[in-house]
Order: sequence, then C-alpha cells, then structure tokens
Amino acid sequence: MLKTVRLMFMILIITILTACNNNNQETTEKPENKKVEESQKTNEDSMDGNPIENSKKIREITPELVKDIKKILIDDASKLWPSFNNEDKQILLLNPSNKMAYLINNQKTDIGPKDEVIEYSTDSIKDTQLLVTPFQLTTFNDHPTYVFNLEFASNFISGTDEKAAYENVFKFIVHEGIHILLQSGGTAEGLGTRAETYPEDIDSRYYRNEMYQYLKEAIDSKTKDEKIDQIQKAVYFYELYLNSNKKNKDQDGYDNIEGMATYLESKAYQMIKHPDASVKELNELTAQNIIDNFIPADQGQEEVLLMKMREFYDIGALAIASAVDMQLNEKTILTASPLGLLDSEFGSKKAEGHENIKKANHDYYNAYNNQLKSYVDDIASKQKDDQYAAVRIPVTIQNSSASYENMNVEYQYKGNPAEIQTTTREIILPDTRIKLNKMKSLSIEAPMEDLEDPTKVDPNTIMGYTIVFVPKKDIEFSQDKLLTIQRDDLLIFDAKYEEKDGEYQILIN
Repeated sequence: MLKTVRLMFMILIITILTACNNNNQETTEKPENKKVEESQKTNEDSMDGNPIENSKKIREITPELVKDIKKILIDDASKLWPSFNNEDKQILLLNPSNKMAYLINNQKTDIGPKDEVIEYSTDSIKDTQLLVTPFQLTTFNDHPTYVFNLEFASNFISGTDEKAAYENVFKFIVHEGIHILLQSGGTAEGLGTRAETYPEDIDSRYYRNEMYQYLKEAIDSKTKDEKIDQIQKAVYFYELYLNSNKKNKDQDGYDNIEGMATYLESKAYQMIKHPDASVKELNELTAQNIIDNFIPADQGQEEVLLMKMREFYDIGALAIASAVDMQLNEKTILTASPLGLLDSEFGSKKAEGHENIKKANHDYYNAYNNQLKSYVDDIASKQKDDQYAAVRIPVTIQNSSASYENMNVEYQYKGNPAEIQTTTREIILPDTRIKLNKMKSLSIEAPMEDLEDPTKVDPNTIMGYTIVFVPKKDIEFSQDKLLTIQRDDLLIFDAKYEEKDGEYQILIN
C-alpha cells in the first residue's frame, strides 16, 4: 500500500506533476447561483509562463471536456475497458483560476438532479485543499469522487491551438483517471524507482528501442503470422532487457501501469473522434494514435529513439495494443506485464535488430551519460564544499505538487537513497512559505508507516524532505533564530530551524 501511495505522487511525462489522495473530509458543497464571468481574475502565480492565455484556453475547452469526460469515464466506461465501472463515483473538474467547478455526474439529489452536471463557483468550495491538489480520489458530497484540477494542465497547452489543447487535457484527465479509478489496489507493490541511474546502461536502452520498433512492426503487419513473428522478435529483446540487471526486473510492472493508462487515453480519444467505429476499427485507430504520438529523443538525427522517460508509456501501450489485437484475455491484460504476457503466449525468436538504431542509441546515450555525470558531480561538489550549507525542507502531503525539469537521478546522501531533482514548487509550512524556482536539490523519502488507506492521510503528514545546497553567504539569521534566504532559485523567509547533522533543518512546528 505504501508503494501505491508513493506511485500516485510521480506519474507524468516530461514535466511530471506529483499528487496524492490526501483528503479525509467528507464535505457537502452546494453550488452558488452566480455566473462565472469571463473577466474573473486568473492566477498570476501559475508555474507556466503564459497563465492568462492558458486560463482562457482552459475556459474555452471546459464545456466540451465536461461532456466528453462524462461520456468516457461514466456512461461508456465499460466500452473503454470491460471491467471499468464508475457508476458509484463522481467526477469533479476544477478550474480555480477561472473560479469554475463542474461536478459532472452529481449523486446527491438534494442539491440537484442525479447524474446531471452541477456548476459551482470555486468560492463556494470550503475544502480549499481541493483547489491546490492536481488530482485525487476523495469524498465529496458524501460520495467517492475523482477530482481533477485543470489548472495543473497548463504545461500541456502552452503554444497549442484549441484542438491540440483539448486533446492534451482530455488525455491527461483520462490517463490519471485510469490510474486512480481502474488501477487502484496495490499494482505498484515492489516496483523500483523511476529515477535515472548513473551511468545509464546503454545496452538496456538499445533493447528497449528494439522492443518498440518490433512492436510497431507487429501493429503494421497484415497477417496473424506476420504479427506473431514481429511480437516474438520484440520478446527476444525483452528477455535480453529483463536479464540485463535487477533494476530492469524491478521496473517491469511500470509497462503495465503507464502502458494501460496510455493505451486507454488514446482509445478514449478515438471513441470521441470516431463514435461509430467498430471494435476492430477502434483498436486499429488506438494503436495508430499511439504510434503517431512518438516523439524522438534524437531529434534532428536518426529520429528512431524513444525518449527514455516515455519508455514505460509507449512500449507498454504498444504491447497492450498487440495483446488486444491478438485477442488475449482482457482480465490478464489489465494486470500483467504486457511483454511478459506476450512472452508467455507466443515465446521469443532471435532477432538481428536494426543497425541504425544500435548506432543512434550508442551515440545518444554516451552523450547522455556525460550529462548525467555533470548533474551528479554538481551536487557532490557542493555537498563537500565548505562554502555551501545544506538546508533540509520538510515536504508535506499538501505540498506534494511540483513541476520537474531535466532528469531525476539516483544519489546516495549520507548513506541513504535520494534523488537529484530540478524542481519548481511552493511549500507552505505553518510559519513560512518556501519557493523553489528551477532549483537543483535532493529529494529524500520520509518513513510513512501504517498507511492503511491512501485516501485518508493527514495533509500535514511529512512525505519527504527537499535538501538544497546554498552558499553560506546567502543565508541570513535573525536574533530570533529564524532563517532567511533570498535568491532567484530559492526564497525562504523567517523560517524556524535547528542545526542538526550538519544541516539547517527547517521546522514544521
């Protein structure tokens, strides 16, 4: 269960948003009968550089999102996946910047018709935690509710037209809904970290790219025998990958977790675009949509390599597409390792691979390892430098939201596992607010014992610590034993602290 909780904090692409299921208040909210005006103030503190434009886009696409999300995740959930049934759950879409909220299938009849859309002003929502968490499963109006905050989708719509903005946000909502509503129940138990390891295993990345290529060729093949031939070649590289190192085996389950959510977000979008498509046509459209969304890591070169952080999503989704195409058992597909399932059904066949992929992979990941090395060396040098001080900041459940840039890299800090991150986030503590702006830091998990229900966690529970290394000359101390740091990448004002274990540790009480 603990692994399941932690998984919910780390699931997105490129810019990763973290969240948790943190609300234990059972509230009843009644809509205010006032129209949400277009001129209402937007959130100027958005992490994105164009908050007003993004807010406008979200406002414009929200009515269509409300209609289509209700259709996909409630009305036609079993068409999306046979065992998917959300009749007992509500979905609440929030947009605090525009002061809008939509309960898209109300279940509390004393505030409105059952299953109808209820529109709120966010000013009427008393539980303000709902307004600052990206997505969660909580209790709202006495019913289990999937809550999605549209404000946290701004990173996915910058620079897009309305059509692309809609597609990105629609898929985002469905993707996280699959994690929360369909995949709940401990599927993350025993999985390893997703952080990078230095040095990166170049062979493993090659095997993964060959897996993707052969799975793509399986989708493109016309006959069953041709499909099986390509699947077997993909499985050959899967077996090489799985046996290369322990981390690969530990992470195998992520292909199912992210692959299923990616497959179903694409299927959901095709269901909206092609409402009259047959089951066979829908499966083909879904697989093609996954292939069409390929973004090469080696842009401007061979353009044949997956972005590493997309491997779980793209390989998992294509393997699931092949399993569906080959009409394998749907219950098994839902929970099994996708490549493991194909392996058990069809076995493997030795494959020669693709020379252009092998060379592109070798060149790309040698350069990638140089980047990783500089990333690790920077933190290691500051940790040893007497001119720098370590400041430990507690991160609570309610402050779990963040955007990440670059890569997360495994690191050992004083003998404990940590991750190097470049983070933008705001951490609100009882006596101070702390802002990190693209700040390189260490993240360390805190013990979270005896968590029986991840939807009922005290929002003040410490889930981990962010450790930043700051030049000592930039740290100010007051006579009241308060700490202040004012930098472009870090702001801390009058924070209570104690000196312990060679660190300035910010206190939460």
